[in-house]
Amino acid sequence: MRKIALVNQKGGCGKTTTAINLAGCLAGEGRKVLLIDLDPQGHSALGLGVKPDEIEKTIYEVLSEKIPISKAIQILRENLSAVFSDVVLSAFEQVMAGVPGREYRLVQNLEHIENNYDYLIIDSPPSIGLLTFNGLMASREVIIPVDSSFFSLHGLRKLIDTIRIIEEKVEHRLSIKILATNIDLRTNFCRGVMETLRAEFPEKCFKTVIHTCTRLREAAIHGKPIAEYDKQCAAFRDYQNLTEEIIDEEAEMDAEIRGHESLFTDDKSSTEPVERKIVFTLEAPETAAVQIAGDFNNWIPEALDLCDPMSKPTWQKIIPLKPGAYQYKYLIDGWWITDPENDKVVNDPTGHTNSVINI
Repeated sequence: MRKIALVNQKGGCGKTTTAINLAGCLAGEGRKVLLIDLDPQGHSALGLGVKPDEIEKTIYEVLSEKIPISKAIQILRENLSAVFSDVVLSAFEQVMAGVPGREYRLVQNLEHIENNYDYLIIDSPPSIGLLTFNGLMASREVIIPVDSSFFSLHGLRKLIDTIRIIEEKVEHRLSIKILATNIDLRTNFCRGVMETLRAEFPEKCFKTVIHTCTRLREAAIHGKPIAEYDKQCAAFRDYQNLTEEIIDEEAEMDAEIRGHESLFTDDKSSTEPVERKIVFTLEAPETAAVQIAGDFNNWIPEALDLCDPMSKPTWQKIIPLKPGAYQYKYLIDGWWITDPENDKVVNDPTGHTNSVINI
């Protein structure tokens, strides 16, 4: 599943419009698409013709671990499903303050539906907070919609810098592409914006440009992607071109994956259990020496990384594990402790208590 997050801390730049119409065009090309709305404004539902009273479960309940993500998915059209949001989601950051692993809530939920879709499209709120961070951690690709304004260009540079800082802190690499939106090439100003974008970010800009088109606004009012509302307008051609540009990358990405797998697998690899990336998280002082040891590393302590850009100091380590049960413990400044967030424990032959995780 290709996972693409639409991100920009500036509102009104076309994130939701692009999320809806890219998802609609991808679905029209026969790709199975899941759209997730992480914006408390909940505009994705309105743009797809879903009324608030028709939404039974939201992404807030998923991220709060009240329900699995499968319970919140609504099938909208052929090949297109969505998980919507509402204003309650705005409380998520406060509710989750100080909770270990809160940045990975969406990642952990997606593991259960990884093979059900070809594309995941994530619509982010106009800020770089916990919700957007969840979206970034769940994605491998980022599309930054940029409209034709001075503030957008100024904010774009800062946003790319912010994403790079996040990448370094959590060692999670992202492919970044820039999409110019609401562009009227009849004006000198818009032509200047395009020249600036392509001069400063020559490798990151999509060839496709989303031109100014009133039919996009009309389609949103009618609750339809532009592919359903008017296939004769310029906006449909733009989003169809964007879709084709993204689809054209599939063959190249598949080749890279196959090449990578051939280096590390043999003919028997298809019969081996699939590993899952498990995030071990522990709150501890920044000055502490934090390690983890267990069955998965022959009880040789390995250091955790101090990684919490949101608030309290949190230590994390991602360990690939195959299906099975594993005993483990944390080591803080030379003292062994069980996982305070895991109530599953077992006594080992020496009488000590270890935490247990089942994969």
